[in-house]
Amino acid sequence: MRPINAPLHERTLRIAVGALGAFHIVEGLWQLLAPGSFYARIGTYGLENTHYVGDVGAFVLAFGIALVLAVGRPSWRAPLLYLGALWYGFHAINHLFDVDEARSTARGAIDTILLAFGAGLLAWLASAADRLAQLSGVPGEVTVTPRARRRR
Repeated sequence: MRPINAPLHERTLRIAVGALGAFHIVEGLWQLLAPGSFYARIGTYGLENTHYVGDVGAFVLAFGIALVLAVGRPSWRAPLLYLGALWYGFHAINHLFDVDEARSTARGAIDTILLAFGAGLLAWLASAADRLAQLSGVPGEVTVTPRARRRR
């Protein structure tokens, strides 16, 4: 059952976080294990640098694993999702500046829009995770009540 005022059910949030984690694990492994293939199909911006693609893959893989772990750790969800929102947002801005370096300007624009949408989705999920944690009283979440403030 969803708490009153919660934007998502706990189960729905767990599924979304798990799916995002799985997606990032697959993408990160692809970047690490086959950086040339990833570059040829997805990363055709600027000159090919398979070492750098692998470096980025290491971060993407770590993020995916952390999200999968967060499925069972509610207090991890909001911080990780906010981090992802920032990452995708800054990534979208970077693509905006390099829109003409893609295979085509249309591809560059579509990539930028999809990354910006991803940033918005991650921010919304982070907010939903935050709200659900507050309403559920998840251990590890810090809530300061007016009474607790007065005692300090």
